[in-house]
Amino acid sequence: MLIGYFIPYINNLYFARALAWLIVMGTALVSITLTLSAAPIYRMIAIASLQLISMKVIVLVETYRGKPTLTYLQWLVFAMGWFGMRPRLFETFPSSPLPDVMAFVVKGISRIIIGLLLLIASVYAEKEFSAVYFFYELLMLVGLSFILHFGILNLSTASWRFSGVDVKELFRAPYKATSLKEFWGRRWNMAFSEMTAVVVYKPLKNVYGITAAMIASFLISGLLHEIAISFPVKTGYGLPFLYFIMHGLVMLAESKISLVKKIILHPIAAHIWVFAWLILPMPLLFHKTFIIEVVQPLRDFIVHIIGL
Repeated sequence: MLIGYFIPYINNLYFARALAWLIVMGTALVSITLTLSAAPIYRMIAIASLQLISMKVIVLVETYRGKPTLTYLQWLVFAMGWFGMRPRLFETFPSSPLPDVMAFVVKGISRIIIGLLLLIASVYAEKEFSAVYFFYELLMLVGLSFILHFGILNLSTASWRFSGVDVKELFRAPYKATSLKEFWGRRWNMAFSEMTAVVVYKPLKNVYGITAAMIASFLISGLLHEIAISFPVKTGYGLPFLYFIMHGLVMLAESKISLVKKIILHPIAAHIWVFAWLILPMPLLFHKTFIIEVVQPLRDFIVHIIGL
């Protein structure tokens, strides 16, 4: 953490970038190696958490470019206490509470309740509808997403706003997306979107153009999801990567092919288009072994905790 804080002070941007990427690669290698004997669910948590923190070093380098203004305390709370990738927001920490704290609390709690109900429904669906393509698996994934992405993270948003940090929700009504570009760029996991924009897209756009920068962003996204999904269960390599490559190509089609442009302009067809591309190939992203060794145990643990 200490090294990560001081790297952005390096005036030579290329050298700072190289060091930051070395930290990312080294962290991934160390976390994968040290957790080889751990249970997949603990391995995933360790690998993904360290990966998230290490990527924040690169974000810091790209944001401040030799002139950081975060204190060490602000860097620590940004790196370890928030999923987002906008360090400048933490320059105000700590300060007076900001508006909408209770609104985020209510939103977070209500989403956790919805998520729990979906997890309970997935138990029933697994028994009665296991033959239906990716049905109970989808219920589990959506339920866990409601708990984490829309529940816990909204509570986290509330806590940081109470501390004077102007953070916003990271998952912004993804069901409203009418294109994959809108889904990935403005609605789903803004932390990841912000990170790839700062770390990959913007540095490459001016040199290689928009298309190359976009494809590179999806390549990096695929690799990072490989580390977080396939490596913990030691199988399924290449499938999450393929999912993101596919989405990168579909996004390219949305801007280049006239028929696709017409589809995403239609008020109904656009939503069908988005959710078809998200859900139908989802077994590539969350492959069977990951579902069995990580998602189901996590679902079962939560259901057990609530006494069912």
